[in-house]
Amino acid sequence: MYYSLSDFSDRLRIACTAENAQFFIVYHINPDGDCIGSAYALALILRELGAKVCVCGRDSVPEQFRSMTAAVSMDSLDESAQYIAVDCSDRSRTGQVLGTKQYAFWIDHHGAENEQAAIEYVHPERSACSELVLDLAEMLGVPITKQLADLLYTALVTDTSCFRTSSTNEASFLSAARLIQAGANPYEIGRKQTMIKSKERIALESRIFSGLHELCGGRLITGMITQKDLAEIGIADQNAPAMQNINNLLEIIGSAELTVMVREYPPENPEGHSRFAVKAISPLYSAKAIAKHFGGGGHIPAAGGFLKKSPEETRALLEDYCCKLLG
Repeated sequence: MYYSLSDFSDRLRIACTAENAQFFIVYHINPDGDCIGSAYALALILRELGAKVCVCGRDSVPEQFRSMTAAVSMDSLDESAQYIAVDCSDRSRTGQVLGTKQYAFWIDHHGAENEQAAIEYVHPERSACSELVLDLAEMLGVPITKQLADLLYTALVTDTSCFRTSSTNEASFLSAARLIQAGANPYEIGRKQTMIKSKERIALESRIFSGLHELCGGRLITGMITQKDLAEIGIADQNAPAMQNINNLLEIIGSAELTVMVREYPPENPEGHSRFAVKAISPLYSAKAIAKHFGGGGHIPAAGGFLKKSPEETRALLEDYCCKLLG
């Protein structure tokens, strides 16, 4: 059930001040900066209220965020611990094992269509989940320390591609201002997370552009990254630092109204062999609706999912469907 910020914070405060309060804070599969920053920031907030916490997810924290998350200690919890999901559109985003858990609280900015937990704070108009966690901290009266600000600003910057996504709005900048006032360094974090490119990233971008498909008069742009590409360039896997925000790369082509990035995963990946990311640059189209057609989800301007098909088959399916939409 959806709750207002005030009611949600009241319920969470009561849970945190109960005897032996313990929480597993769960972030989504294939984690990005928003879910990691938001989850670890929430851990600091709940610990400030007296609870024991442990952040967890099916996949490990991406390398580029570990210097921050390593500074947040984890508690040992027992079977009485409650579960909180952060930045997950639905249970499938927590993974097969964690998706079976009973969730007491749910914090998200995607706008899940079905009830995921007993108590939910969902705000799809916000550009990043970190904004909701910041609002929650302030409502709970928890001081925004520099450590907390750095986590949340990193989350905000990475999910908005440094305030360049279509979901970026006034609230995004107001949240950023509050975090900067609390000690976050906008230049340092912005440069580290969105500007610096390794030689591997530069090589990857070159390979993507060399294999670009421009369809429907350039209105549809698609790219593909295979396991062979990663191996030849020297990128460990799809969660390596060089892969950060790679799905946004195709937006630089001015004629694009829709973009699709297809990324090949190992055959044993439980969700599927190929991950697709759709961006709706034109407001006439919904990336969320396109992804939903193929079993995925997300936001109206940006969404994605997995298919148990080869990257070539996945690319062809998405191209065919999007071309029909574009007419």
